[in-house]
Amino acid sequence: MTYRTLLFAAVLYAATAAGPARAQVSPSIDPNQITQAEALAIAQAAIRACKAQGMSVNVQVADADGHLRVALASENATLAGLTTAPQKLAAVLAFHTSTRALQARVASDPGFAAQYGKDPRYHFSPGGLPIYKAGNFVAVIAVGGGRNVDESCAIDALKLLPWAKTGN
Repeated sequence: MTYRTLLFAAVLYAATAAGPARAQVSPSIDPNQITQAEALAIAQAAIRACKAQGMSVNVQVADADGHLRVALASENATLAGLTTAPQKLAAVLAFHTSTRALQARVASDPGFAAQYGKDPRYHFSPGGLPIYKAGNFVAVIAVGGGRNVDESCAIDALKLLPWAKTGN
């Protein structure tokens, strides 16, 4: 047998040995959490809200499973926002509460501060919000780079989604 024949036989055997029982359908993003259109709309609205306040920002929206739905940056957005927006997103995904509340917890809870206060995965300044639909945690919006306006821009953006709440 030639090398090519052996290779073909091995591939054919592997394909038939796996059989249909091993075939798996890849899971997909759940649009019941937040759709791409909704995520894009609120990200763009957050950028507009910050621009109206004279700030350029970075915005990320993810579903509750952590799947990034949208990431946008304003013209002239700061590099700091490229770091803080995903860190705020990670913080809200981990704790299901706003980064403002987490910032307060770091200040008031020494154990939490010791464990998470310096964790480079998270950024605890206002601008990251959980999004709830009918009492269920479904998404996160995180705005970074606009300093003291990040949270207000995120809150303004969520007004586009009539079902969106930022807490239970």
